[in-house]
Amino acid sequence: MDSSSLQQVISILNKHQRFTIGCHLRPDGDAIGSLLALGLSLELGGKQVEMVLPEGEPQTYNFLPGFERIRSKPTFEPEVVISVDCAEQTRLILPPEVFTTKPLFVNIDHHISNTYFGDVNLVLPEAAATGEIIYKIICAGGFPLDDRIALALYTAVSTDTGFFRFSNTTAETLSLAAKLVETYGISPSQIAERVYEEKSFESLRLLTEVLSTLQLSEDRRYSWMILTQEMLQRYPVELEETENFVNYASSIRGVEIGLFFKEVQPQDIKVSWRSKATVDVSRLAAHFGGGGHARAAGCSLTGPMEAVTKEVLSFVQQYFEEKEKAKAVKDVFV
Repeated sequence: MDSSSLQQVISILNKHQRFTIGCHLRPDGDAIGSLLALGLSLELGGKQVEMVLPEGEPQTYNFLPGFERIRSKPTFEPEVVISVDCAEQTRLILPPEVFTTKPLFVNIDHHISNTYFGDVNLVLPEAAATGEIIYKIICAGGFPLDDRIALALYTAVSTDTGFFRFSNTTAETLSLAAKLVETYGISPSQIAERVYEEKSFESLRLLTEVLSTLQLSEDRRYSWMILTQEMLQRYPVELEETENFVNYASSIRGVEIGLFFKEVQPQDIKVSWRSKATVDVSRLAAHFGGGGHARAAGCSLTGPMEAVTKEVLSFVQQYFEEKEKAKAVKDVFV
């Protein structure tokens, strides 16, 4: 726990009045939950706050109180810009005009691949979610916490841990969630239903096409699927509805890495990486300029789908071959 950075952030939040808060491109539950929790808490404390997402809000999380307060454009010049749940500045989707007057730049995140791009950086890789860090800030700083903020925090933490299934779930994470449920009457089942169990008909039809592309490597250690622009054009589906498709690739028995190649724009390919207990995919994604978590990461590449998949799969194959060679050498000297 970086107590000095925590106190520095608390001091900034107390001292200043005008804040703009943003998060990463194509925000997930942790990003949206952290954005709302911090923004609503500061507002309750009498601060002027704008939560800004220029590309629009992911409708999966429109049940969260305060969701309607998220703006597409800033309307004032902030004293402080806060980035939440974003590992690198290039993925922050705030418009450049918020930096015109050179505000103080605060970076709050939990990704191990964070580049420490802020003037002040509160980066805690041991935290299961950025929402966990926002909770620490609120509690340690004595900032307001009500039912709305608690719901945003629970959503942030529960989604980034796969509803407490992933290996980043700790005793502290479970304790935090239990406190929020007990104190604020949160219903875990209702949140899980809204986030994971409500799917559009079109997204399920699209999923059938994506699953038809599922392939398995010869050694059965990695698998992959693709989603092309042609597929997307056949179904009116928001890209956020495809975020969990990658889990089907990684769920195959014996597979160590699951990959999902998604053409978000022509020749703009987002690659989602998932792994089980033995592979840190954040390191593999970093080879392509991406990052994330040990078990869930992402990167973006430019080019035709065929060329991108060939490049990434070749790299993954090489990774496993080198891993086997290293194991063989180790066995010789044991």
